Amino acid sequence: MRGVFGAMLERQLPPTWPPAYPPHKALDRRQANNLDELATRQHGIPSLVLMEHASRGVAEIVFSIMGPGGSGVVLCGPGNNGGDGYGAARFLRSWGLSVRVLRCASRPPTGDDASLEFELAEASGGVEDAWNRPQTVHEALDELSGAGRVIVDALFGVNLDGSRPLEAPFLGWIRAANAADAVRIAVDVPSGLDADTGLACPESIRADVTATMATPKLGFALNPSACGQIVEIDIGLPEALHGPFRL
Repeated sequence: MRGVFGAMLERQLPPTWPPAYPPHKALDRRQANNLDELATRQHGIPSLVLMEHASRGVAEIVFSIMGPGGSGVVLCGPGNNGGDGYGAARFLRSWGLSVRVLRCASRPPTGDDASLEFELAEASGGVEDAWNRPQTVHEALDELSGAGRVIVDALFGVNLDGSRPLEAPFLGWIRAANAADAVRIAVDVPSGLDADTGLACPESIRADVTATMATPKLGFALNPSACGQIVEIDIGLPEALHGPFRL
């Protein structure tokens, strides 16, 4: 399955999204976070606008793979990465796609932007609580059907520290996603992968596509088999910020 999809994705997906967005050199997590902070603090771009651009970019990539007859599962973690997942699910549902959204966290997100994306996803078709019923993830993955079966991995993003190993239930969910007969699309960074070192802690999502925000991350080149095809998403950073990192 992975090989078939790999060949398809190479033909269909450009290295940046949209294609007019320029490619960039890889950054570490500190640099990546600094770009977001500068966009908000110095350029006045609300952080929610950046999240919405990220969410829509992910959704467009998912749609290009899933198509109108496919089905998807979005695994949303506790932080802003989960917020991107909730937002992407909302876009996909508004386009008529069949998407199940699972809260893979002990509670809904508390950050302002991610919390709003959670609320909007609930209003757009519901969010299932996988934390209090972990088997929900396995059932949702088993029920994927159609030619365009997609798993959106929005569990953990750039700030996951590889020195702190993931524990249950996250390891079980990552293993189930890796075993599923579907295309795996990681949001920003494959969950379980340290964005700086490329080390898995101790396992990571094996992504077919990594839809990364603004620029690649240093760890991708150190563990390319975990990342699949990397697509840089334009999240709306001013050219003054991302331009110095253009290739």
